[in-house]
Amino acid sequence: MKNSQRLAVVIPTLNEEAVLAATLNSLAAQTEPATEIIVADGGSTDGTVALADKHGARVIITSKKGRGWQIAAALTQIDPEIVLIVHADMIVPTTALAMIQARLEADASCPGGCLGHRFDSPRTIYRWIEWGDRRRALRGMSYGDQGQFFRRQLLERCGGFPNHPIMEDLELSRRLSRLGRPAYLDCPVLVSPRRFERLGWQRVVLHNLLLRFAYRCGGARACEAIYRRYYFTDNQSVRLEPAKIASSGAR
Repeated sequence: MKNSQRLAVVIPTLNEEAVLAATLNSLAAQTEPATEIIVADGGSTDGTVALADKHGARVIITSKKGRGWQIAAALTQIDPEIVLIVHADMIVPTTALAMIQARLEADASCPGGCLGHRFDSPRTIYRWIEWGDRRRALRGMSYGDQGQFFRRQLLERCGGFPNHPIMEDLELSRRLSRLGRPAYLDCPVLVSPRRFERLGWQRVVLHNLLLRFAYRCGGARACEAIYRRYYFTDNQSVRLEPAKIASSGAR
């Protein structure tokens, strides 16, 4: 592997003991292995950290919880130029890292992009969600569960990786699109539909749409309020008011 093609995988975690082993096993089975695999943990109280150590991942304990904060903290402690963000419930196809490296080596102007995703469920509704997400990704707007990757040096021209607790994936897509045309590799990671199944797909889809609207209105200032509401709804029912969420970040 060329030095310019060194690739790191960063996995943000918080109490992911139940799913992390399968993700790490899929990364260990890559035809072109990562230079390093980093688990950026936000303070897990289960066996996540011990499991990551057992599988040979480098663990970085971050001072704050929040996916974007954890990823940004990990990036300050690693060297590889290419970074792939993997969620703890993803199964990564064995050729994924090789495809990323080949695409970026072939096109020096490509700032990054995503792999794509499919849900680990036969339900028809997930095929529709995948179809919509794929169309957006082809236009350059990918989500975090689609396996986003990027060149660090190019991203620095647009402020670097977004240090947000949440919505970092949307902001990352925006910044990459300013730098060039993000790639869609159509090498989908397998993701768990666990949140959709737990809360109901209609509720999750509506909730996500409202929070994305709130982010468009309030930007980075609204992220902490969006973060609180996003995780609050995992266990409770809340009334979402996007205008209030957006404006709350300005306090």
